[in-house]
Amino acid sequence: MKKNIIKALAGLLILSGASACGNDWLSLSDPNHFTADQYWQTEEDFESGLAAAYRYQRQSEGGFARWYHQLMILRSDEGYSTSPNTTITSYGNFLHDPYIAKNEAAYISPWRDAYTQIFYANQVLDALNATGTSVLTDTKAKEIKGQALFIRASAYWWMASLYGKTVKQTTAASSDGLGEGFMTQYEGYHFALNDLIEAEKLLPASWPASDLGRVTKGAAYGLSCRLNMQLAGMCKRPASIDPEAASHAAEEMDYWNAAKKNCEDLFALNLYSLVPNYVDNFTSLNEFNSESIFELPYKYTGANSYVGDYSGFHRPQYAGLYLASSGGGAWDDVSAREWVLEEFDKEKDKDGNTDIRKHYTLFFDDPYDPDEILYHGMTWKQLDEINHFNKKCYWRKYTQPDSKTGYTERYSSDVNCRMIRLAEIYLNYAEVMNELNDRTTAVEYINKVRRRANMADLKATSFASRDQLLDQIKHERVMELASECLRWPDLDRWGDLYTQQGINEIASRDADFQTFTLGKSNLFPIPQREIDYYPGLTQNPKY
Repeated sequence: MKKNIIKALAGLLILSGASACGNDWLSLSDPNHFTADQYWQTEEDFESGLAAAYRYQRQSEGGFARWYHQLMILRSDEGYSTSPNTTITSYGNFLHDPYIAKNEAAYISPWRDAYTQIFYANQVLDALNATGTSVLTDTKAKEIKGQALFIRASAYWWMASLYGKTVKQTTAASSDGLGEGFMTQYEGYHFALNDLIEAEKLLPASWPASDLGRVTKGAAYGLSCRLNMQLAGMCKRPASIDPEAASHAAEEMDYWNAAKKNCEDLFALNLYSLVPNYVDNFTSLNEFNSESIFELPYKYTGANSYVGDYSGFHRPQYAGLYLASSGGGAWDDVSAREWVLEEFDKEKDKDGNTDIRKHYTLFFDDPYDPDEILYHGMTWKQLDEINHFNKKCYWRKYTQPDSKTGYTERYSSDVNCRMIRLAEIYLNYAEVMNELNDRTTAVEYINKVRRRANMADLKATSFASRDQLLDQIKHERVMELASECLRWPDLDRWGDLYTQQGINEIASRDADFQTFTLGKSNLFPIPQREIDYYPGLTQNPKY
């Protein structure tokens, strides 16, 4: 079933050894609590421990339930914020310095929650080394290890992307202490990649219906592809900003070839296909569908609490249509840039109509469309008469104007987050093949995505160079993937964040980039309390 990710409860988590004392009675174990030597004795114990790691991957405030989406969209050129909360607006305008020491909201929770996720994953890995072979079958031990490695890798991928610098923690003991040293962004990506390479060998290609939500071999291939592509992009960074990454310039093609293999290994599983209807990737009506490769499940609990209820998906509360006067809707703390709306107008579909993806990515006024899509049962014009919109567009993706549960935006959304889907992998493969000078294959995979939206096929002969086709790929990624938290890594990989010329071009469509500082703003500031805690951990450059 959709929400039955792990059957075991996540409550049996924190295990610590009892302290030895001189009197025997002081050394007795508390019968109401587990100790490390009592736990990890059954398969259920391991499943419960794994459930704790899954919980933080899925439900944490600082991660994929909430702040991941705000930070990735606001820091890119496709989003901005007009929130009255200046902490939120600072995420996107790069004016972070006044907030670093306050240790609040997204300035602290991503680091905190990612390392909690890493701790729980390390607990499972430690226990596998200690008792796993005597408790579990070989197949079960491999499956559990593969899942724990993926969960740890996903945390390090997110942390390295956001902060650059990370603390290396490979055991629960080092997770609970000062770690095992620090890693650069390049090293952090490699650490995550090595976990995924091992996980690929251990994870099953699919799970029974009762276990949907567990990570798979395909998910490991997909995330490895992202990492290899980012590492290839890093190799082209200027030495003045990232000398370590620049020193690996000769390895760029190795990473593109590794990403190619990741895609082809995923295709060879023969498990995935594009769903006919684009919108089915962003509602609660067709979840765990044939296109979904890595999906985080959420459920509606009836609550709408800012703190504590992480069973639901929080993103729709922040990014969606603002309906203050008519009730419901979202806060619109994460708004869509108008250039995204305009990008869709560059090309009509084969029948001369608006690209259908525009309607399912954004809320906007389209009076010329005879089949205008309704929002909460009303047209844009009807809602505008009540709410007096002051923006040309708002995010629609992952919002619920026609949800099966019939409620408006809130913290406990029941829409699953499709973290990796096949359309992204097709476009990744197109970019990879373009870099490897195979434009024919690249265009073929672009067309696979375009055909679903009824867009005309492109011809490889229309693109005379790598740069010309890359420009088309950049357009296609906006059309298909806007607001799916991929635009920031795209800008990073393409090198746009590492030259003043690149920043100036972005600033022409996103005014927040006028306060972007070269060599500083490409990384988020490390929380001050973490710098105070870890001896030798230093702040990112120029903060």
